[in-house]
Amino acid sequence: MDSAKKDDVFAIEALRDWATRLYRAYGFDERDADRIVDSLFFAELHGIASHGLQRIGMYDMLIGNPNGGVDVNAKAEVVRETPVSAVVDGHHAMGQITSAMAMELAINKARTSGIGIVTVRESNHFGAAGYYTNMAAEAGLLGFASTNTGPIVLPLYATHPFLGTNPIAFSMPAKPHPFFFDAATSIVSHGKIEVCKKEGRQLPEAWMVDGHYQPIWDPKQVPARPGLDVDGGMLPVGGMSEETGGHKGYGFSILAEIFCGILSQGNTSSEVDGLGIRHGVGHCFAAIDPGLFGDPDVIIDRFSDYLEQIRRVPAAPGHRVYVHGDKEEIAYQAITAEGVVRLDPETVASMRSVGDRMGVAFR
Repeated sequence: MDSAKKDDVFAIEALRDWATRLYRAYGFDERDADRIVDSLFFAELHGIASHGLQRIGMYDMLIGNPNGGVDVNAKAEVVRETPVSAVVDGHHAMGQITSAMAMELAINKARTSGIGIVTVRESNHFGAAGYYTNMAAEAGLLGFASTNTGPIVLPLYATHPFLGTNPIAFSMPAKPHPFFFDAATSIVSHGKIEVCKKEGRQLPEAWMVDGHYQPIWDPKQVPARPGLDVDGGMLPVGGMSEETGGHKGYGFSILAEIFCGILSQGNTSSEVDGLGIRHGVGHCFAAIDPGLFGDPDVIIDRFSDYLEQIRRVPAAPGHRVYVHGDKEEIAYQAITAEGVVRLDPETVASMRSVGDRMGVAFR
């Protein structure tokens, strides 16, 4: 593991063991460390590198930060509850731990009442939103998850950020694998910009604009931190104008704020500082039992057939028609069959630096 070449490969189980020991070294108990690592590897093994092991460096900045961030000893608390809903105060615990607890609560409510929806306030970055919707799908339920983030996205035609990347995810059981949609309401997730920067690539499209509303192509010109006073920022889904549909992504982002910041009575993205170091982010999780609407097996079989019909729609030359979740399943099967993951040099260097400082050598 001394080499940090771009094509370095690392055994999945060895990496998982190292990551678990790392989070135990921070002070998390075994169960919580396993949950954090499970979230990271869900992303990594499904080909979502932006939310995989490259996040270890960011979490290191948040854990134990004197200005706030993640409190290793904090425990999330249910502060309001009905048979179908709850509000959770994360008390600045690790986002994955609070979020898994909230989704489990939503799932339990759906099993007894048909639906469960849980909002969360004062939390932290929770990883890939689809990790939590997948929890619901594995329980035979429809799953929804969303989060707000620090302000880094521009309202349409604005020159300063006010919104977060605010992803929305949804999963539903299907055959041969669940339908799995997970997307930022910004034109891409911020993690994809980080990946371009690490790999030394220009941004392939107009993902960001500067303070004059002109596209940024060099990821090195991307502001170092989110903030209301930063010139320029990321664009919403749809891009720079109403003609390309920028108002749609802008609206989707506000929907995420409603569920995550307003209903939770927590912070909106405009009230979160940077990566959430001083003010916690909000989430929302929901689980729905398809049995509310009829025989769940019949519903899922019909949905599976519907997705298969989409896959058979004629494709443009050189392309294939996928439905959401196909690419992630293909990546998962390929990566787990090979038993290794590939990490870029900057991520390897970051993991090695964090591990050395925490006394968990990355070797």
